[in-house]
Amino acid sequence: MSYETIIYEKKDTVAKIILNRPEARNAMTGTTFMEIGQALDDADKDDNIRVVVIKGNGKAFCAGVDLKFSMEQLKTLHDQEKFFRFGNSVMLEKMESMGKPVIAQVHGYCLAGGFEMMLAVDLVVAAEDARIGDQHINVGLYGAGGSPYRLPLLIGMRRAKDLLLAGRLLTGKEAEQMGLVNRAVPADELESTVDALAADMASKGPLAMRLTKAYINRAVQVDYTSRLEHSLMSCLVLNSSEDYQEAMKAFNEKRKPVFKGR
Repeated sequence: MSYETIIYEKKDTVAKIILNRPEARNAMTGTTFMEIGQALDDADKDDNIRVVVIKGNGKAFCAGVDLKFSMEQLKTLHDQEKFFRFGNSVMLEKMESMGKPVIAQVHGYCLAGGFEMMLAVDLVVAAEDARIGDQHINVGLYGAGGSPYRLPLLIGMRRAKDLLLAGRLLTGKEAEQMGLVNRAVPADELESTVDALAADMASKGPLAMRLTKAYINRAVQVDYTSRLEHSLMSCLVLNSSEDYQEAMKAFNEKRKPVFKGR
């Protein structure tokens, strides 16, 4: 499949989605939403793929939704509602709910809708000099991609209010210190760091990865007793799989397991 606004690559067990509008700091349009969603679907269905990396081409990760596109195509409230519901469904919610981990590789500007996308992935590695923030409030707007909900879950209410209400912009290093990104590294080490992380995660058992991600995401949605019950049932499901038998056999034979995802 050919794409207009992204590059989609698959190598070994890792899929990469590369935002490819560098002339616009990878600002997103409806086509971008659709193409990212299609790539995520393909990666999730491909049994050979274990990890997804999303990154930006050029000098930025993503500057948000393309304002020219917004002014030309999102003139009515109905247009806006349809557009943002579509983006949330095919992109942000899909990143959260898919069974494979999604890593954001952040450099340059990560703003507005790009920031919202960063919040929806599982892990974030950023360049130390990246510029990260929501910024909607600075121009009198409210983002439709869930920052006021997701951000407090990641860094707490006080810090979330500080970032969102003041419209603050953080460096990658500051974002790491706040717990907003997992790692901040020098810009020239960003690619290799993400590649190493993706390869390491891809070596883990895919069934265990899928279950663990799902129940971490549900941790804030269920009560304590339900959390324990879900954990127990997930453990039993995994222990009935071929991957579990392979893990035990590999441990006894003192070798790395070869997981098949079943």
